[in-house]
Amino acid sequence: MEDLLKNERFADAYERLGRVSLNPRRHTASDARTHSDAVARMAAQLAGANGCSPAEVALLTNLGHAHDIGKITGTARPARSLDVLADCGVTDKALLGLVKWHDTSLPWHRSTSRGEAPSDKAWRRLANEVDVRLLCLFMVADRVDAPGGWRRNAPTTWFLSEAKARGLVDDLVLDLEGCPSEICAGAALVVRDDDGPAVLLIRTRKSGWELPKGGIEWDEFPEEAALRELREESGVGGELDVSAELGRLEYFLGEGPERRLKQVRYYVARVHGEPTLGDLPERTRERRWLRAAEVDDVPLVSEDLRALLREAVDAGATDG
Repeated sequence: MEDLLKNERFADAYERLGRVSLNPRRHTASDARTHSDAVARMAAQLAGANGCSPAEVALLTNLGHAHDIGKITGTARPARSLDVLADCGVTDKALLGLVKWHDTSLPWHRSTSRGEAPSDKAWRRLANEVDVRLLCLFMVADRVDAPGGWRRNAPTTWFLSEAKARGLVDDLVLDLEGCPSEICAGAALVVRDDDGPAVLLIRTRKSGWELPKGGIEWDEFPEEAALRELREESGVGGELDVSAELGRLEYFLGEGPERRLKQVRYYVARVHGEPTLGDLPERTRERRWLRAAEVDDVPLVSEDLRALLREAVDAGATDG
């Protein structure tokens, strides 16, 4: 299959994608071309991890470059991408079919949420027009720059589960080494009084303290997620804001084929005025303020947190 970027008309259109900005709540990429480049690379990696043929790798790479080309006309509808591809003389049926259906998970998930799930006929039509296996791989690749990772995208995970339940796909390798498939956000609330800085910790397990954290929801900035989780898991009130990113931790969940990388982005949070602590949230067993002298000895759920706590305390000590 020919590299789509060698098509002069398409390459010109693709260059214009660099001037199309994206919603930062839904993409970490700043523009549609940067997003498409990242999607194409991710799609090729997923294809390789799943034993796809060279022709299938090339197809998914081209799809990464082509799927959003219609955005140069001012709309994200797949039909406009098909129009642009037609203007560029692109006729490959497999590619055009995947462009047409690449975003199906979102409207179908919305319909299902309204109690109007796609019919068996709709699923058969989909399977007749595209290779559902390749479509599933691409849907994951298309979330490569989602702030929360692809596993936090409900339409994507719903579609994958439904396709597998219907026997349209077998087990797929969807979590790649070194690429977080789920991204969360957490907050270190730092206060300062006459005794110096202190950081708010919570305990949600039988042993070990941690910082409040949780998943980044749809259309939510990581900083917003960090403050929301801080409120929900610690019960702290007051006017809160984020002053800086503290650091990122990564760890693996699951074993074997289910093993996946999870990333947590931590932020330093401040409260304007005196913090208020409401009732202890249901899932939280205990909470406490941590002082600088206690950082080295406090039992934590992960030793990786200790360095972040030192930085948080230091930030409180130097904050004027």
